This record gives sequence, C-alpha cells and structure tokens, in this order.
Amino acid sequence: MIELLSLVVAGAIAGGLYAIMASGLVLTYRASGVFNLGYGAVAFAAALAYHVLNQPEAEGGLGLPIAVSGFLAIGVVAPLLGLFLDAAIFRRLARASEAAKLVGGIGVLVALPAFCLLLIELVNDVFGTDLPTAAGQAGTSPPGLGPVPATSYLLTDGVAVTSDQLAVVVAAGAVAAGLWYLLRHTRLGLETRAGVDRPVLARLRGIDIDRSSRIVWALSASLAGLAGVLIAPMFDLSALTFNMIVFASFTAAVAALLRSIPLTFMAGIGLGVVQNVVNGYAPDVLADVSGFRTSVPFLLLFLLLFLIPTRGRDAGSVAEETPVEDPRADLGPWRRRAPWLVAGALLTTYGLFVADAYWAGILNRGLVLGIVFLSFVVVTGYGGMISLAQATFVTVGGFTAGWMVNHQWATTMPIVMNNGRLTFWAATLVAVGATTLVGLFVALPSLRLGGLALAIATLALAFVGDRLVFQLESVRNGSGGWSLPRPAYGPVDLGDDQTLMVVLLVLLVAVVGIVGNLQRSATGRAVLALRSSPAAADTSGIDPMRTKLTLFAVSAALAGLGGALFALVNSPMTNTSAPPLLGIVWLAVAVTFGIRRPGGAVVAGMVYAVVPPVLGGIGGTWGAPWDSLPDTARDLLGSPDFAAMLFGLGAVGLARQPDGVLAEVGHSLRALRDRRAGPAPAREERPADTDTDTDAEGTGPTVARPARPAPSPVTAGGGTDGDRALELHRVRAGYGDVEVLHGVSLAVDEGEVVAVLGANGAGKSTLCAAAAGLVAVTEGEVRLGGVDVTDLPTHRRARQGLVLAPEARGIFPGLTVEDNLTIRLRSGAARQAAKDRFPILGERAHQVAGLLSGGEQQQLALAVALPDPPAVFLADEPTLGLAPLATRTVMEGLAELRDLGTAVVLVEEQAAAGLELADRVALVELGRIGWEGPPAELDLDRLTASYLGEDVAAPTP
Repeated sequence: MIELLSLVVAGAIAGGLYAIMASGLVLTYRASGVFNLGYGAVAFAAALAYHVLNQPEAEGGLGLPIAVSGFLAIGVVAPLLGLFLDAAIFRRLARASEAAKLVGGIGVLVALPAFCLLLIELVNDVFGTDLPTAAGQAGTSPPGLGPVPATSYLLTDGVAVTSDQLAVVVAAGAVAAGLWYLLRHTRLGLETRAGVDRPVLARLRGIDIDRSSRIVWALSASLAGLAGVLIAPMFDLSALTFNMIVFASFTAAVAALLRSIPLTFMAGIGLGVVQNVVNGYAPDVLADVSGFRTSVPFLLLFLLLFLIPTRGRDAGSVAEETPVEDPRADLGPWRRRAPWLVAGALLTTYGLFVADAYWAGILNRGLVLGIVFLSFVVVTGYGGMISLAQATFVTVGGFTAGWMVNHQWATTMPIVMNNGRLTFWAATLVAVGATTLVGLFVALPSLRLGGLALAIATLALAFVGDRLVFQLESVRNGSGGWSLPRPAYGPVDLGDDQTLMVVLLVLLVAVVGIVGNLQRSATGRAVLALRSSPAAADTSGIDPMRTKLTLFAVSAALAGLGGALFALVNSPMTNTSAPPLLGIVWLAVAVTFGIRRPGGAVVAGMVYAVVPPVLGGIGGTWGAPWDSLPDTARDLLGSPDFAAMLFGLGAVGLARQPDGVLAEVGHSLRALRDRRAGPAPAREERPADTDTDTDAEGTGPTVARPARPAPSPVTAGGGTDGDRALELHRVRAGYGDVEVLHGVSLAVDEGEVVAVLGANGAGKSTLCAAAAGLVAVTEGEVRLGGVDVTDLPTHRRARQGLVLAPEARGIFPGLTVEDNLTIRLRSGAARQAAKDRFPILGERAHQVAGLLSGGEQQQLALAVALPDPPAVFLADEPTLGLAPLATRTVMEGLAELRDLGTAVVLVEEQAAAGLELADRVALVELGRIGWEGPPAELDLDRLTASYLGEDVAAPTP
C-alpha cells in the first residue's frame, strides 16, 4: 500500500506539469485554432530567463531574488513572447493549411531555444558580461519558487513531497480553476469562445477577435512560463526536456477533446498517476527497457485517439483544398527543366572534380535527405495528410537493411547473397518492403482520424517506436548500432565518395520521376479530386481509403529507401540517428522550401546538409576572407544554434508564403516576366493610396484600398441627410480580382425598410458584406449616420450601431442561447426582454444554439436586436429554408425593429415576402441597382425578367 501511495503521489506531481502544459495548449487552440507544437520552447525561454535573472552575480547572473525573477519571467518575458508569436506568426497563419500551422509551431520549437542561447552569447560578446552560457545544457537547474533548499513534507511513512513538488500541484489546480472561470464567467472568455465558434459573426457583433487573441496568447505564454519555472528545478534546463513534457501532455489535451479546461486538469493529473503506476507494476521485461516509462503517455495518446470520437475534417484533408497556382505555367517544358539541368550539371562537376572527401560526403548526405524529403511530398504535399512518423520509417529502413546485411544465413543465393549475407541492394529492397508494411500498419487505423488528430497519432507512434521498440537490444544492435559496409560491384566501388555520389544522383532523379508521375497518374488525379471535394470524389467512384493508403504506402517506401541509404552514408545506424524530433525538423525544412513539388524536397535536402558545415567553416575553420569578420560575427555564425535558428525561422516564414520558398521565387520571376511583357491592355488599373483594412476575418494581410473619388450627394432614399441611417455611394467591391458591385448607391432612412431583391448571384449579399465591412470597398464610400465608416473594421461598425444577420443564421451554434444573447445584450433586463418576446428562447436558454430549429435560430438572431434596437439592421435571407409560420414570425420581428426606428435592409430572393414589408424596393441586377422605388411602382415584368436573367430595359438615370 505504501508503494502504491508513493507512486500515486509522485505521479500526481508529474501530472501537475502535464495539466499546466495541456491547459495552455487547449487555451490557444480554442482561441486561435492553432495547436502550438512550439509550446515547450516558450516554457524553456521563460525558464532560461528565470535562471539568468536569479543566478548569483558571482556566477554571471543578475542576482535578483527568486520572487522578482519569477515575476519577471512569468509575468513579463513570457506574455511579451506570446504577443509576438500571435502578431508575427500564428495570426497570419489562421487561414493557412493545418500543415502550415503545425510547421509554424515547429519553427518556434526549433528557432526559439536557439535564439535564446545565441542572445546570451551575443550579449556577453558585445557588452563583456558573463551571463551563464551553461544554461540550456544538461546538469543546469535553477532553484524552485519555494524555499531554498526545498523543504520536505512527510505525508505518511515512506511518502514525502518537497515544496517544489507541492508547488506544481497547487499551481496546476489554480491554473485550471482560473482558466475555467475566465472562459465561462468573464466577458473575455465569452468573446474568445464566440470568436472561435464563428469568427466573422463575432466581428459582426462588435467583438475585436484580434484583441481577444492577443490576450489569450499572452495568457497562454504565461502558463508556459509558469510551467517552465516549475519544471526547471526538477529536470535539466534543456529544450529537449521541455519539449518532451509538452508532447506527453498532448494526451491530457486530447482526453479533454481540446475543449474543457477542468477535464484537461483532471486528465493531466490522471496521466501522471497512470504513467507512474504502470511503470511501477510493469513486468521486468518492460521495466528493463529504458524508455518504457516515457513511452506510456504516447501509448495512451494513441489509444485515446481511437476511443474518443473525432471532430472536424475527414482524414487526409487540410485547410486549403484549392489547387495552388503554378508560377511556371507560362513556360515551355524545357524552360521549366533548364534550371534543374544546369544545377545538376554544376553539382556533378563540383562533386567529381572539385570537392574533397569531406564535402563529397556532405553532398551525399544531402542527396539521401532529398530522397527522404520526397516522402513528405507524397504524403503531405500531394495527399494533405500530416505524418510526423517519417523519421521512424527512416530508422526502420536503416535497421532492416543493417540486420539483413549483417545476418549470416544458412543458405546462399547467387547475385542476391554474398558469402551467406544479403547484398546491400537486396537488403535495401527488403527494407523498402518492411517499411511499406509498417507504413500501412500506421495508416490503417490513423486514416480514420482527420488533420490534427492524424498528425498527433503519427507523432505518438513515432515516440513509441523511439522510446520502446528501438530501445530493445536486439532491434538496435546494442549501443553500436548497425554498420553497413559499402559494396563494390566490379569497377563500381561505392566506397569511393565520388562514385557513390553519381549512384545517389541517379537514384534521386529516378525517385523524382516516380513522384512526379504519381501526381499525373490516376492516383494523383484521385487525390486532387479528394482534396477539391471529398463528397464529389466519393460519388464519382473514387475510394478515399484506398487512395490514401496508396499514398501512405508510397511515402513510407520512399522513407525506407532513404533510411537504407542513410545507414550506408552515415554508418553505423543507431536509434539516435533519426529521432522523432529530427523528423519534425525535416518536415519543417521540407515545407519551408515547398512541399507540393519534388524540386522543393531536393533543394531542402541539399540545404539542410550543406548549411551547417558552411556556417561552421565561416565561423571557425576557414581563413580569408572570412577571418576579416568581427569575432562576434564569426562566433555567431559558427555556433550550431545559429543553423538551428535559421531552419526554424524558415518554417516561421511560412506566415508570409505558406507554399514555400520556391513558390515565392517562382511568383517573383513570373511578376518580372509580366512586367517585361508590359501591362495587359484589357485590364483597368486604379491608383492605390495608403488606406488599408484587414480581410473579412481580420486574419489575412491588409488590403490596399484604391483612392476613392470625392463624395457627392446621395439621391436615393426619401429622407434628408440627417435622417439617413445608412448610405452607400458609388460602391465598388468584390473578391480578389472579381468585382461584384459596380458603383452601387443606396440610402436607407431611419425607421425605413428597404427590400433588396434580385436573382441569386446578383450581388445582394456582397452589398450587405460591403456595408458591414466584411468585403473591402475598392471605390466609393459607406456612411453610417452621416459618418464615413469606409475604413473602419467590422467590429467597430457594429459598435456604432450596424448589425448584420448573415445568410447562414446570425447565431453562434456552439454557444448556448444565453451566451448568444449575452454577447450583444449585456444587461440582464435586456436579455429577459428578449426571452419575453420569444418565449422559446427562455425555455431553452441553456441549450446549445446549434440544436434549435431554423425558425428558432432566426428568432434568436432577431432577439439580440429587439431589446436594444441598432441604428441599422441588415437581414440577409432571413426566411431562407423556413416554414410559413416561422417566416411570419421573422417578418413581424423586422416590422417591430422598423417601428422602433431602426433602418432595415431586407435581402430576399422571395420577392413576395420582401414586398409585403418594404417601404422601398431596390432591384439588384448584375452588381448594379437596376431600379429603385416604392413597391407599388415596381414593374412585375421587369422583376420577373431580372430573376430569370433576361434582358431588361436600361434604367432611367
């Protein structure tokens, strides 16, 4: 009993760390949709800052007290870092693919620790200080937040805890309670949940989701800082330690469905307890494996992913299914191939006639990595499936080839075997086959999962392999690993680096051809169809599971081939040659250079192999002209942390160009060719000024507004200028290069209903979106109550009295009815008035709004406006899909708004419903106001012709 209690207590302490880390992950995921793989790097940065601040001056630190150091690290450094990550990286990636989001986190994971250590070295060199450069290395641990030395408390005979350990559990409980209260019982929490549920609607309700995101990222980073400072006294102050704790905490986050903070806390504590108890009572055959204890969270994680229902996208799909534009589409086949042919010729010439044995070996390593990175092109670039187990496949391939080559067989076969041992190429074929089977084993269950869940599942399997399977002596061949002698076939001696380079180059070209043909094959077309429209592909006879399994198998086979060659070039192959974290970095590098095209993988492999030794040579071993650089610059370039930071920053750079470096270069060259060819004569160019606004969701780059003409009086509408609630003057707007509204002018007076009628696609919804700020106005002006709001973002227009109920129901389906009302109606009296007007809402106040019927949802959309009437209410297709009784209820609510003085714009395809309520009608025809006037004067023949798309008489000016 004492042993069990001791295991439970120790496990609860480790579980407290998991709970804090997982809570921060869940918080940022709920606020931004980003699952931050770099969360451990933030914790490390805060812990390192705490160590530097607290370290005695005699040892190079600043010598600040523990309390002050902890406050600055947790309350200043960490939140500032969170604000930076939000603004510079993750907000820009909000609408990117799941792969780009994950790789952005990987970039933080790689770059941030390296940057912190480089910063310390740079400060010491420039200012002559002696800040502790040992930080970040094994064996370095700062003191805890409690007494120093830590106080020990005896719980019972044989069971004790220290003050540092007790602080972890107390902090975890406080974090869980605080975050739960924040998300459920504060305005910030409500706005954050609304912004995640429907970002566009949140802006339409006056919520500044960018502000909410900033606060949440700062708070989440503070939690990472708290966990980092609590972890530091118990473990080595190294980035690897922090990353492994974060990866293990994924289990707690998944157990809580990435949603519930209290459940995350309980799952984190439970995870630590289960991990300790399982390890304590495991059979000796498992307990003797050094990595068994650390593999338990990943075994549980993989199991949870199949027991817990998954949400979101189908497996294998990512956020952008639209095929990307090829910047080389205007070039002929030979113009497209010429740069690669020249590069290949230069590489061959250098490797055969210039490079010494060292650099020939570097080039060979780059060629092998090019083959490995091509496996990412197949699974992620083509298939959109995020696999984080490619390094595991490389290790399987290398171990299999090593075992087959070194095993002595009782029989012999000509060609295939030599002296009872398999030849290298025969062993490579076996390794490819074995890796393909392992890939199918991983894929068969994992493909049930979608996007993020698939990535986490493959990561869990990768760590199970690394911490459990590859730790077995018989698998890894002890600490020495598997050595592969380089074979010789007559005059072709692979022991010669130049000869090996030619063979590897031929293999790489062949693999590039296979991967390229795969994209053009029937399987490639099926994959493209699946990414464009899974439902349509399924009904067209395409088997999604078969297609995805094919891609996974091909990808695993290529990784296995790369693993066998990797073992040949980097012999011996050990369990540390390709760990999972290295595979994550490989994915970041591959995506950075462009994962959709084979050329990007080849360049990524070469750059990854060549850059570190080049920087090391510049920083230390090379002479002139590099020795003329300042010593500080040479030390910086020569540091291995600098190369790691560069690769990490490359992944972070995806916020600027999610399709990779080669795509950015291609688009730049395409723009240069277009400029040389001259402007297209048919395209009308408009001058642009410096006015900017954000896109519809506020997450993309700013959109330049072309200069607007000077305003002139708006003649539409029956009231005076002072009575007009909303004015659109010669508004032009659209989506990208497609202009939808062509100089629309419309005015709505206070207490007036204007029905906007027209056929589907005429521009009615775009008119509402332009008025609300969801679509940028490229020319013209929008005025609200006589004030120009053209340049105001959506949430500020909402705060000034413009409410849009969009076509897809103006509610937050993931929030309760009460929450939906609270977002706009802040007083209890106003919410009660809404429930009195629509009694069904009071009866279902605590029900999730998405479970209401269509009519009830529209009542909820109206209920947020009636108790506190806005100046302008835009109703976009409010009766769409409703029964006649529900339609009548909605129309009665709009009439109430009119009677309360609200200007109502009613967009309807059902002309009869709009005409019955309207004081005035505007007929939209192909992006223009074709006719405007009282309903009684509307020519029904013209209305019919407009809906049918027939020619109509030109409107009288």
